[in-house]
Amino acid sequence: VLSVLILGETVPLLRWIAVFVGFVGVFIACDPTRLGLSVPVLLVLAAAVLWGIAVVLLRKTALQERTTIQLVLNNFYFLLFSAVPALLWWRMPDGTQLLLLLSVGALGGVAQYVLFEGMKRAPVSIVAPFEYTSLVWAFALGFAIWGDVPRTEVFMGAALIIGAGLLIVGNEHFRKREQA
Repeated sequence: VLSVLILGETVPLLRWIAVFVGFVGVFIACDPTRLGLSVPVLLVLAAAVLWGIAVVLLRKTALQERTTIQLVLNNFYFLLFSAVPALLWWRMPDGTQLLLLLSVGALGGVAQYVLFEGMKRAPVSIVAPFEYTSLVWAFALGFAIWGDVPRTEVFMGAALIIGAGLLIVGNEHFRKREQA
């Protein structure tokens, strides 16, 4: 919705459907009805809205700035806002923790670069359903690392999220074939 209002993007009906299906998948996977309108649920919903705004602004910036500029500024602000808590509660990590931190930093940097480049090259309505897959990956990593077994709702939501992504991929594939 914001990409239409702020960026003036035109979104075909099938993309709207995919975005809606993906969001429904996220909603089902989070299962807010089980938790009620608690503070954590409201925080998740607020984070989703704020992330939507961030993605639209990211796309707007990506169309005007180089990716390296975006990376430097983005990480500068993260560094700035995390400096005070780090000064107050920092403990020197051991070798294993340091290696993990460096790995997360390197992978995060690559992920940011790919995200910024993707925003430059694709409309928000194409990127959004794929953003929803982060929830699927979070549950998969939770299972792999901590042995958290996802509830049935997670699998139902994941199926909708993956279906929304496949709908976008299929639609874009056929659209490009028609244009060729």
